[in-house]
Amino acid sequence: MDLAGYSASSANAKAVISALVKDMNQVISGPAIYDKARFSGIGLRPETEQLLKQNPLGQQLARLNKLLLEDAYPGELAKSALTGWIVKDGAMASTGAGRGVIYTAKDYSRYRLMFTMRHISGNPDHRACVLIFCSRPQPGGKPLDALGGIQFQVPNGGHWDYRPGMNNNGGQEFTSVTKTHFDEHAWSRVEILADAGNGTARMAVAQPPGNKAVAVLDFKDASAGKVGPIALQMHNAGLFDEYKDVTIELNPKDDDLITVK
Repeated sequence: MDLAGYSASSANAKAVISALVKDMNQVISGPAIYDKARFSGIGLRPETEQLLKQNPLGQQLARLNKLLLEDAYPGELAKSALTGWIVKDGAMASTGAGRGVIYTAKDYSRYRLMFTMRHISGNPDHRACVLIFCSRPQPGGKPLDALGGIQFQVPNGGHWDYRPGMNNNGGQEFTSVTKTHFDEHAWSRVEILADAGNGTARMAVAQPPGNKAVAVLDFKDASAGKVGPIALQMHNAGLFDEYKDVTIELNPKDDDLITVK
């Protein structure tokens, strides 16, 4: 793709934009389009420059190409959200940028995950989601959708099984312990006790934080247990959720949900 052929000052602007849009998918998924001469005089935003220094592969390379095109044609192409997640008022907040996950740098087997969360809004709407027993993406490879994990929807206990060959609500793998009607827009304190060794996980929720928690959802499927990252999922574009005060207790001595006591 010759960037010079798509000058924003062209007299036939509609044809320029049409040609650009037609080629974008091929360009984005292809090899790196950056070279110093081609982008001489084009102002690159900090995220583009940072990604460029990493010599990315796979999906990250595709993202780099997309950012480069957006920087080259700021009048024709809307800029992507800088990131799917930001820190806002001490909380990790989704930006509504699009479907995706943010996941831990380490893998976990048996642990107690604690966090405080609230769902702000969604258009289209969907519950806030946490993923356990995930498959870590391989360098340069395409990650599984939702990292192929087991989904707990917080705070009221919806669920999904994203393992390859499954992609369903999990059926009898999940047990609804208590039918709750927590206000998802208010802060809740969530406890998830998970053990990859036997494929079990239990969730309890307290609202407001500090109250005694209620056991909400259980999961059990030995074949699903997987040592891997823990992830927060932005189910679709337009979702805004916030998480804070996140802790992970490794190999907890107490096998019970401590927040319900």
